[in-house]
Amino acid sequence: MSADRQAIVVSFAPGDSFSPRVQRTERLVSALERDFDFQVERVPSPPPHTVTPLGTTLPRRVVRRVLRPLVLDRFEIPARLRLRHWKPSAEGALLVAWPFSPIHIAATHLVSAGIPYVVDAGDPWVLTEPFPASWSRPLPRRRAKSAEAFLWHHAAAGVVTTERQARSLKALFPDLDLLVRANGYTPTAEGQGPANAAPEAGDRRAQRAEGELRLVQFGSVNPRKLPIGAWLSKLRRVAGLERVRFANYGSVNRPDLLATEDPAVVIEAHEPVEWGRACEIARGFDAAVVVANINPDELPSKSIQYLTLPIPRVAVTAASDRGELGAFAEERPGFIGVRADSEEDVPRLLSHLRHAWSHDELSPPAGDAWGAVARQVVQFALDAWDRKRAPGDRTGDQRVGATA
Repeated sequence: MSADRQAIVVSFAPGDSFSPRVQRTERLVSALERDFDFQVERVPSPPPHTVTPLGTTLPRRVVRRVLRPLVLDRFEIPARLRLRHWKPSAEGALLVAWPFSPIHIAATHLVSAGIPYVVDAGDPWVLTEPFPASWSRPLPRRRAKSAEAFLWHHAAAGVVTTERQARSLKALFPDLDLLVRANGYTPTAEGQGPANAAPEAGDRRAQRAEGELRLVQFGSVNPRKLPIGAWLSKLRRVAGLERVRFANYGSVNRPDLLATEDPAVVIEAHEPVEWGRACEIARGFDAAVVVANINPDELPSKSIQYLTLPIPRVAVTAASDRGELGAFAEERPGFIGVRADSEEDVPRLLSHLRHAWSHDELSPPAGDAWGAVARQVVQFALDAWDRKRAPGDRTGDQRVGATA
């Protein structure tokens, strides 16, 4: 088959439609096909043929335990099995991470085939990760460093989600062309998002008991997040509230991050919901909360989608470094950034919530919608593929070799 108008998108991101990397993959594939008229080979193929990590049968558990001290991550072995006979043919490829080990394996095949690729990475892997707890085993860490160096050295370009990530990569790979583009938002259906009048502050107060503040988060509570239990208690005390209710719609892998000894802080855990339903649920709350990651260089994946909620938004960051989430909150409508350990920020927060927000004030910028984001990323990738194929490109002769 001719490589003309053929593109490859590699993404081993697990999960369902709630996964940010799954969503990003779908949007990039759609843009390539609909907006740029490419035929796309997806690797692995979409469900029901998607490759998953080693399963839970006894033989596989034994294999996984034996290999754990050696492999890059739990996706490496399934990816190697899936790609062992792969012979790519295309004008270029987009490699979407996380996870990283499969796209490194794919990159070795693409380099051998002379196909340019662009890496689209959500978070750091190992070379620029300042909190490498998961890489405590020496051999996988050495292998990961070598694999990531190969991945970026051979890339035609890269896409990252924050300016800080871009600066860290540029320090290691000064010739690497980078685009900074976080996820986009999915426009809400009529009657759900801020394009339809949000409840004014007075209306929201009428929906709850006097002296109660209702906060909601749509996302997971996981080891990458800052703890906010103490912040909720401080907020209630400094604001003189009788009760703070915090509802989380999403997986809670680390309930200790929400823990508080204050009996007047009520924590609720709910299953994740589709975003249309999230917009409906949000109308019963005073504000939506997004919590910063421990690594301040990262932007929580749901931050952009929060722009479509019909209520004010609160970004909770560390005091020592407000990071990318703090910068994001300063630039986007309806947001306020507060430091988790600062009492001084409480009056500002209360003033922010008392404001009678109009739908125009809460409406998201059109340029942050998924359609615009995906088109920009794909156009950037196409330009990078063209440059990589330009006559006189001798970078392949100067790059380090592939390592297993």
